Amino acid sequence: MKVSQNWLKNLVEITSTPEDLSEKLSIGGFEVESLEDCSENVNGVVLGKVLSVLKHEGSDKLSICQVDIGTSKNLQIICGARNIKPNIYVYVATVGAKLNAVDLTIKRSEIRGVMSEGMICSLQELGLEDSSEGIEIIDEDLALKHELGTPGAELLQLNDFIYDLAITANRPDGMSVIGIAREISALLESTFNFPELNHKYNIHLLKGIKLCPEAIKSNCIYTISCIDGVNGDKLSPKWLKDRIEKSGIKSINLIVDLTNYILLEQGQPLHAFDKEKLSNLIGKDVSPEDFSVRKAKDNESLVCLDGKNYELNENITVITCCDKPVAIAGVIGGLETSVTNTTSSIYLEGAVFNPVTIRKSSKAVGIRTESSSRYEKGISSKNTITAVTRAINLLEEYFSINLPMINTSNLTNDEEIFIKLRRNRIHKILGPLIINDQFEKRNLSDTEIVDKLTLIGCTLKNKEYGWDVAVIPNRSQDLIREIDLIEEIARLIGYDRFDLNLPNPIKPGKLSSEQLALRKVKNGFTENGFNEVLSYSLVPEDKETLIKISNPLLLETSCLRNNIWKEHLEIVNRNIKAGQTSCYIFEIGNVFHKNTESIQEEVLNGAIYGNRKFGKWVNSDKDNDLNYYQARGKLKEALACLNIKIDDKPTDSFDFLHPGRTAKLIIEGKDAGYFGEIHPKLILEKKSLKKVYLFSINVANLLGASTRKNKWIPIFKQYPIVPKMERDINFVFSKEFLISDITSEIRKTGKNLLEDVYLIDVFKDIKLGEDYISYTFRLSYRDKNKTLLDSDINSIHSSIISKVENSFNTKLRN
Repeated sequence: MKVSQNWLKNLVEITSTPEDLSEKLSIGGFEVESLEDCSENVNGVVLGKVLSVLKHEGSDKLSICQVDIGTSKNLQIICGARNIKPNIYVYVATVGAKLNAVDLTIKRSEIRGVMSEGMICSLQELGLEDSSEGIEIIDEDLALKHELGTPGAELLQLNDFIYDLAITANRPDGMSVIGIAREISALLESTFNFPELNHKYNIHLLKGIKLCPEAIKSNCIYTISCIDGVNGDKLSPKWLKDRIEKSGIKSINLIVDLTNYILLEQGQPLHAFDKEKLSNLIGKDVSPEDFSVRKAKDNESLVCLDGKNYELNENITVITCCDKPVAIAGVIGGLETSVTNTTSSIYLEGAVFNPVTIRKSSKAVGIRTESSSRYEKGISSKNTITAVTRAINLLEEYFSINLPMINTSNLTNDEEIFIKLRRNRIHKILGPLIINDQFEKRNLSDTEIVDKLTLIGCTLKNKEYGWDVAVIPNRSQDLIREIDLIEEIARLIGYDRFDLNLPNPIKPGKLSSEQLALRKVKNGFTENGFNEVLSYSLVPEDKETLIKISNPLLLETSCLRNNIWKEHLEIVNRNIKAGQTSCYIFEIGNVFHKNTESIQEEVLNGAIYGNRKFGKWVNSDKDNDLNYYQARGKLKEALACLNIKIDDKPTDSFDFLHPGRTAKLIIEGKDAGYFGEIHPKLILEKKSLKKVYLFSINVANLLGASTRKNKWIPIFKQYPIVPKMERDINFVFSKEFLISDITSEIRKTGKNLLEDVYLIDVFKDIKLGEDYISYTFRLSYRDKNKTLLDSDINSIHSSIISKVENSFNTKLRN
């Protein structure tokens, strides 16, 4: 937001230098990104009078001029302009002046044997016009009001500064000159003058107008006013043109400039339609009821003020006249109904739209305007009729217009909403003020609180507990709660003036067991050669399985992901293309499921590709791929730090994983994730460039099991002082039986004396049959009180063999 200091001075008393004011605004929340001195380009340029003009003997085009600039000695200046003549007033660049527009520093110089002591300037050379045919001849009436030698900045009204302010989303009031002036008034504690309304007009409630409920909500408004007797050929007065152009808006004509002036002054966008063009468009005289607001249709298009033809769609909100689009609501008007030099009557539109719809429209057409930026931040509908009235007042000053009626979709509720502000709450939150360099401290007085809130336009009613505070419409977007008002008080008083007011902590903070376990997991993976990655949780739309976000910035980031493995596969592929022989990655992140009880799930995902070795030259001619058990071992090593048991159960329920080389991961009897090799079809389709192993584990299950008291807190156990006794047993099993089921059955039968059981050998042979396999288990027996004898374990050992034979339909192998 750019604003002129001279404009601000008409609204508020400014008692500080531009530099000091910039600092105060920045500290107050309106960061001044740049401060431009308008007179910088005309420093050293003064008012002069050409006394005489003689032809230069050495040139047909040059003239020798004697110029009076109010000093004791006249200047001799060589000038080549065709329109130079005696007794005219001109802008003279004196020696030492730098004309930035033409990158020229004025020096005393000799031109064809004649000395020149300055330069008579055109507006182009002063940087005020794009091109000039000759020097600028100053109007005599204007020149006679000033003494010769007066700085040119004064005549050109360039004794001004332009503040370029960065307005944050929570301060839409800063998008208006009135809002900035009120802020300056509060910061400097100076007088603020709100522009007065000369006349007010009748207001008519439109009952039959059709409005899109999404764009015009209950807190929004739509107004339309017919104004006859204007003239589109009339240009703006100098003061108006100066103000809007310094704010970065090009002057067009008086009608359009006045709508832009209200946009800047009040922060309320307005748009003027040419009444005659509207009538030609719809084939009849236009009435206010002919206007409507709706969503655009897919087959519609509109040529806008920038000359481009925009294809419309249902994401774009349009203003229509008899259902024909005439403007993109809150963004840009249509060219066909725009104000031109032939305009004699207009329809003036003033509205407040839902910020979400404007943001969607602006994004869909790919443009952002002064109007749309204000609507997106949010403005109050309580100011709309006032802003329209102010615009018509200004039109009355320059045109003989009829007294119009303001037609509105709804009447604004002027009832004030009060916010409860407690005195003791202010003192508790802000603490005491520091007085006399910390030697004295005191709480804010009631007078200080009331004064600061009054400066920003609040109305206060005294109550026993403090005050009931009513906020002006311009601040109703960000001053909603009691804490917002307290923040405003602190901001205006100055945060640096308050004493430290830190609460005493009840107890020092520390990481929870789950947080410590999660750190262990990350360290476990990195220690075993994995790299942690972070992928984006927003993905493109894919069928109907993903949750869509309501207001996406891009189509590529319009939905919440329901898996992480696809992104991990892309990461692995990029590493393979880069020539990497291995890639171990993991990520802890959220996935989002549609139509389930648990919408958000935190998972540990990862991918394993290649065999990470140091001595690559030794096995350079061998296959670099890991087999299933080696890859599964990498995951087991990474999770070993948690000291929990994870069982594997074969599955073919994942369509992106190999049906014969995939397992569900079971933690404490519950499905917790999966581990498996990528499906061969994905390799054939080039979605995976190599054999990759993927895994996913539910973090809640993983941390829940690892942080149970018996797992998390180590319990000392006496080391055994007696030896164990080991026996090996060998069976031929059908391949359909799981080793985990077999070992579980052995443990149940072994009871107290069986200390451990684990698989030590797997044997396959054609003699056993294609569907059979031999497993050898080692059983460890121990009694904590004595050394076992064969007779002590014979009966238990026999029971185990018998139980395995009966349960799994097998026999002990000789």
